[in-house]
Amino acid sequence: MARLTVLVLVLLVAVSANAKNITDVLGRKVTVPEKVDRLIALGSSMTFVTYMKAQNLAVAVEDIDKRANFPKPYIYANMELVKNLPLVGKGGPVQSFNAEAIISHKPDVIFINTDDKTIPDNLQRKIRIPVVAVGYGGKSFDLKTYMRSISLTGEVLGRQKRAAEVNAYIGNIISRLNTEPAHKVSAYVGGIAYKGFQGIDSTSGNFLPFNIAKVNNLGAKAGRNSQIFVNKEFVISLSPQMVFLDGEGLAILQKQYRDDPVLFSKLPAFKNGKVFLLLPNTAYFVNPEVMLANSFMVAKAAYPEKYASLDPASEADKIFEMLDGTALYRQFEKDSGGYRRVVLSADGLKLEPLDK
Repeated sequence: MARLTVLVLVLLVAVSANAKNITDVLGRKVTVPEKVDRLIALGSSMTFVTYMKAQNLAVAVEDIDKRANFPKPYIYANMELVKNLPLVGKGGPVQSFNAEAIISHKPDVIFINTDDKTIPDNLQRKIRIPVVAVGYGGKSFDLKTYMRSISLTGEVLGRQKRAAEVNAYIGNIISRLNTEPAHKVSAYVGGIAYKGFQGIDSTSGNFLPFNIAKVNNLGAKAGRNSQIFVNKEFVISLSPQMVFLDGEGLAILQKQYRDDPVLFSKLPAFKNGKVFLLLPNTAYFVNPEVMLANSFMVAKAAYPEKYASLDPASEADKIFEMLDGTALYRQFEKDSGGYRRVVLSADGLKLEPLDK
């Protein structure tokens, strides 16, 4: 009995010496290995793994992570890396995880993007592998949650220095556009994706690029601090002098214009040539680095004299290179239009160069 007791104590000491306790973004206490060599990232949490330059540790992925031409930075950046990895679930609006497949690949830790505590709790109970929740703040993007998730991923992976560099970089981006203008421009954003492509009637009352670029958000008048569907009368009533359209919704926006050209022609922004296309802000949850990049596009459009020398495409690639390891603007441009001026034409919504 004495020998058994000693053996148990030795094992407990060994386990504790090779493990550490962390608190994830949902306040869950999770014990993770001191060193992670194998991981699985679910629910677009590969965003944070990619920021840490640790995507090579992934041993399996969701099906959506292999989808070609899907406008999400980590998917573009990792297409070659993940193409031969096995699948452990279905990503997208309706997620499903294959617990047996996850277990079979023997990951040291699972990351998952969610704001629902029961999901990581139930998954961890089922697979007996540490599940760490990260996220963007739910339906209303929260910068603090996003940056906390970066720090947390770095902590779990032993890459705290890289996490600190990333967060400092993000802070610097925000500070570059943080000067309050003498006269704040007001604008409306439409086409925000939500569980699929959406049109001009999908907006957000809390739009990070507007917040960073110091632009009044007309969509906030709908009374919700997140994505919201509004009716066309509401959009017309705003009489927006400037409109930004999310590139993810371009096909739906084109159809809406063909079906109801009067709606678009009633918006002053189209009459005065101040409608602009953005890179997709949302695709399988939000695209935080895209929203950071779009902040420069919004700032240049809203305050052209102040940001005359700013090149939004170049700024976007700097962000992608820092966070995702490679320039991605041309891929976004190819798949969803890039940064463009949007005008009405007999053939539909026409995309023109910004300087035209």
